[in-house]
Amino acid sequence: MIAAYKEHIQFIMILVFMYIMGVWVDPTIYIIFPVVLVLLGIKQRFFELFITAIWMLILSDYIPVANATYQDLQFAKDLKPLIPLTLAAFAVLNRELFSPIPKFIIYFVPFFLVVSLGLSQSINITVGLQKTISYVLMYIMIPIYVNYLHKEQKELFWISLLTFCIGMLTIGVVLGFAIPEIGVLGNSTRFKGVFGNPNAAGFFATLIFILWVVIEEFQLAKITKKERWYILTIIFTTIIWCGSRNALLTTSIFFLTYSLLKINWGITLIVLLSFLVFSDQIFNLFVEGIAFFGLEEFFRVSSLEEGSGRYVAWIFAWDQIQDTFFIGGGFGHDEHTMRPNYYWLQMEGHDGGVHNSYLSMWFDSGIVGVFSYFTAFLTLIFKSIKHNNISFAFAVALLFNITYESWLVASLNPFTIIFLTILTILGQKLVGKNYVPVEKDEHEDHILEISQLKSQTH
Repeated sequence: MIAAYKEHIQFIMILVFMYIMGVWVDPTIYIIFPVVLVLLGIKQRFFELFITAIWMLILSDYIPVANATYQDLQFAKDLKPLIPLTLAAFAVLNRELFSPIPKFIIYFVPFFLVVSLGLSQSINITVGLQKTISYVLMYIMIPIYVNYLHKEQKELFWISLLTFCIGMLTIGVVLGFAIPEIGVLGNSTRFKGVFGNPNAAGFFATLIFILWVVIEEFQLAKITKKERWYILTIIFTTIIWCGSRNALLTTSIFFLTYSLLKINWGITLIVLLSFLVFSDQIFNLFVEGIAFFGLEEFFRVSSLEEGSGRYVAWIFAWDQIQDTFFIGGGFGHDEHTMRPNYYWLQMEGHDGGVHNSYLSMWFDSGIVGVFSYFTAFLTLIFKSIKHNNISFAFAVALLFNITYESWLVASLNPFTIIFLTILTILGQKLVGKNYVPVEKDEHEDHILEISQLKSQTH
């Protein structure tokens, strides 16, 4: 990882320079940033272009401290729409380099069409169209760039990507200790690092944890024992300190499922089904365990038992969905519907939007869109399971996480780009030269077990 820093030290200095210009010389960055994007593209520095995209999306998630006199990172929010457009422009200009295009992108085309049709019911068609374009471009461009960078740079790409992401989390941890006014949320003790809120910091750390495990599983990069301990320390410091229950549970579910799959598929499925059937009892035991160890304040048990106000938002959202049940109202429809009711929802104990990707997607694309999206996602996952079982662990963790967050219907955030990177590894079956696949017969037995389970449930 240190070698990766040395390899890209000049580029890191460029990012630092742009950050300084954006924060302290605000108008200048609106010229500098587009110029840097164009120069990186012209010089075919596609790794740097990819990292710049992640960097800008992380900055755009940041929310100023309570006593801030101005939006010091507003430039990131204003300029981030350039990311998908720039990636697309240079992919087209260098189409011979980027070919062949990852085939699994085709799975999501029906969803793109359905959500585009929903724009006819959009409350704000201008915003809806912009969101649709950025969403489609990100779902096409990120797999194309990841596939290309893997082909061209191989291990260097993966170790550099992981190094950068861990570096951003490290900066956040340092800020949490050194400048808590920036790294910690308001007057609370919840850590948020370089992100806008604790939940964002926690989920980004979760995604990086999954990315790291996937990289190791497919032998995409060699990581030393000391580097593993450092990665673990930074990731779990972030997850525990931020106090995000969703991040902690998502990480635990992924690792538990991944570990059980190493033992036996049958045991894994029994444990997951038991979790679903006895979820209420498990929840009660969890709350009692928290009380026993005196951790009620850390886990915010009062809001846990009240559902954090999310149930209020879900009930309201479900009532509103009936107006655009089948096709939806296009991207942004959930925001445009919820925003006028924020005050009422706050009075009922809820802050924010829908906080459920299934409902948000239903808002935007209707039941037809929800069906088409998850058909595409699960098709990719089940095809990937034939290659490696980790795909199943990833799917289980993700499907749990999005029950409580709506990031899946957005494209210009720091989560979707990492999610699509992991999806590309699985969909394209990207592996390192030392990867040894599981025997085919074992995979066929696993798929047979899933098919039998499906038939029993029906």
